[in-house]
Amino acid sequence: TARRIQIAKRIEEGINTVQSSVAEYPQAIAMILEQFDQFEAEEIRLSDIISGFVNPDEDDVGPSATHIGSELSDDDLDDEDDMDDDDEDDDSDSEDEGSKGPDPEEARERFGQLRAVYENSLKLIELKGRDHPESVAALFHIGEIFKEFRLVPKQFDRLVKSMRSMMDKVRVQERLILKLCVEQAKMPKKNFVKLFTGNETDISWFNAEMNSGKPYAEGLKMVEEDVLRCRAKLEAIEAETGLSIASIKDINRRMSIGEAK
Repeated sequence: TARRIQIAKRIEEGINTVQSSVAEYPQAIAMILEQFDQFEAEEIRLSDIISGFVNPDEDDVGPSATHIGSELSDDDLDDEDDMDDDDEDDDSDSEDEGSKGPDPEEARERFGQLRAVYENSLKLIELKGRDHPESVAALFHIGEIFKEFRLVPKQFDRLVKSMRSMMDKVRVQERLILKLCVEQAKMPKKNFVKLFTGNETDISWFNAEMNSGKPYAEGLKMVEEDVLRCRAKLEAIEAETGLSIASIKDINRRMSIGEAK
């Protein structure tokens, strides 16, 4: 029915939004390329990674991950692997129906293209920084290529969970810094939010407030060591992900928009 097609298209749009957002997270692309290397080494099947590719010229809504970031535990994911193994014999019976999944040759071409653009973007980011127009264009290009990959739900979940766990780590440190500055040092929350937002790993605002002579300046001096420790952890997250804290938050926000569709 028209309503079912409309719902399917909304799901598809949501998935595309999430997938394009996740594509800006370098580790997500690295994880998918690593999975493809496992397929090439005959350790897993191609259908364990993708169910096919989207043709951008076609207006159809094909089978794809129909949920976003499900609450599958690691044990559930392992069980799914076992079920896949049990189904292997069934696949061979219905080979004519295309249940073997995508064409390996097309997959090699597509994954090769993704790898080339991904590696190019890493070089650009290292040379010119993430916010340079060339880097931004390269990341956008990755997103455009990657959203044509129809990931199986299990892979989709893993990417989303990986990104979510990074965001959780960021939130833990941010809450600690808020608690130290606002609850312990008695800095007005409004001031803290204004100065901290966008400067999560830039400590110059903290030093300026600490030396400002304001009523809470002495309190900030008392918590300085703890704040610096939290800031170091945020810097470690930036180094691990290749993303600024602001970028992690932005990607997470856009993922949430996609999930809400």
